[in-house]
Amino acid sequence: MSAARAAAGGARGAARAPRPRRAERTGAGEPPAPALDVRAALRADVDALVELSLRAYRVSSAEARREFYTDHPRFELKDVRVGELAGELVASLVLYPFQAYVRGERLGVTGIGSVAVSPEHRRRGVADALLRSVLHEMRERGDAWSLLYPFRGDFYRRFGWGLVETPTLLSVPPSLLPASDQARRVRRARISDRTLVQALYERVAKERGHFTLARRPAWWERRLWGYEGEWLVYERARGEVEGYLQLQVDSADGPWKLVLTVNEFVASTPEAHRGLAGYLHGLRDQAVEVVMAAPADAPWTAELADAANLRGEMKLGVLRSAGHAGYGAMLRVLDVRAALEQLPVAESARGELVLEVRDAMLPANAGAWHVEAREGRLRVRPAGAAGRDARARLDVGID
Repeated sequence: MSAARAAAGGARGAARAPRPRRAERTGAGEPPAPALDVRAALRADVDALVELSLRAYRVSSAEARREFYTDHPRFELKDVRVGELAGELVASLVLYPFQAYVRGERLGVTGIGSVAVSPEHRRRGVADALLRSVLHEMRERGDAWSLLYPFRGDFYRRFGWGLVETPTLLSVPPSLLPASDQARRVRRARISDRTLVQALYERVAKERGHFTLARRPAWWERRLWGYEGEWLVYERARGEVEGYLQLQVDSADGPWKLVLTVNEFVASTPEAHRGLAGYLHGLRDQAVEVVMAAPADAPWTAELADAANLRGEMKLGVLRSAGHAGYGAMLRVLDVRAALEQLPVAESARGELVLEVRDAMLPANAGAWHVEAREGRLRVRPAGAAGRDARARLDVGID
């Protein structure tokens, strides 16, 4: 299970804002950073935030944007950062207080999203200055990890985020999915199934997740259950939900040319996987396409009866396309020592190495770190001069 959408608590009003911080200066040879003052948003900023987002995203509903900032189940107003130039609010973003599953444990992960810069202040280093500021803030307040979905990967790579989610995007006729008699156990979800579905998601995320986001009940109740489309469950026996689907049906081309977009496909057992795939196969006489994102380690291609890619066939020699390579979540280490010591490892893991880190954005991370695996955890300490003679070395960094 790969990195996924998640929920934090509902808004309860802004706490006392920290003192505004001036964005860090750029390095030698770079254009000077704008004198951007970055601070936590206040209630008095909501109108300006709404106006900024309407102009930055070109959306039409001011009421929806106001609700986004004042009554969102994943963050509070105090999690919003605004950037000001000469007292004018010109940029903003949200620091989402997420938790993510890694090897069965929950780690704190700060999400970055809803980044907005006014059109007339773009290409002037405003977004750069905003990100530099929040990088230092996150590090100083003790955050260890940050996760985001990029609008453009190379922009965020400059600040130290790296790709950790590479799904396969499938677009196939449902007839190519495997048939299964387990499909008879699939039915529409009922309200009484909701707690079972929520518990199933958490269980599968905990067992298989690698920075898969946990979901708070408020996110399910106020967002996910209200999404357009259908929820279906695989029920092996009464009250035993082992899998579920959430899909949207596009009937724009008529009732016999449906396009099924699978937003969630979660199965805890092989039988549930076969049943849910078989259910989609059973719609082959009415649907012409199934669209979904499959984790990179899921063997969906091997399950197809033949190669197909309805959104763009490609051949390379004897190879045929069975999907597109997806570009998903990006992850950043904010504190090398804290991040590595949070990671659970196998109890049997033994060994040590020296990790040479270069981090121009967060210099406190830079240097040689001695990493030792023991008793299911990593122990990290500065390597010092002795690190230069280590037999096992790994060099990573951001220049």
